[in-house]
Amino acid sequence: MIATAPILANEDAGLATQLTAHLAETRRAGLRQLAVAVSGNKVTLHGHVSSYYEKQIAIETCRTRAGAGWLIDAADVNV
Repeated sequence: MIATAPILANEDAGLATQLTAHLAETRRAGLRQLAVAVSGNKVTLHGHVSSYYEKQIAIETCRTRAGAGWLIDAADVNV
C-alpha cells in the first residue's frame, strides 16, 4: 500500500540517526565524519577515516546496532 512507504522511510531515517549517534559515542574523531544511509535492510557507510582500525570500529558498531541485514562499506581510508 502507499501508506507504508513513509513509515519505512521514517524507520530508515531513525536507524541512520541512531547509528550516527553510536559512531559519535566511540570518541574517535574520524567516525563522526562518516555518513550512514539506510534503505530497507541495507546500511551503507560513506566517508573517510584515518585508519583501518577506525574503519573496523565503524563496521562493527553498525553491524551490531543494525541487526540482521546488509552492511555496505563504502568508507575510504586516508593513509
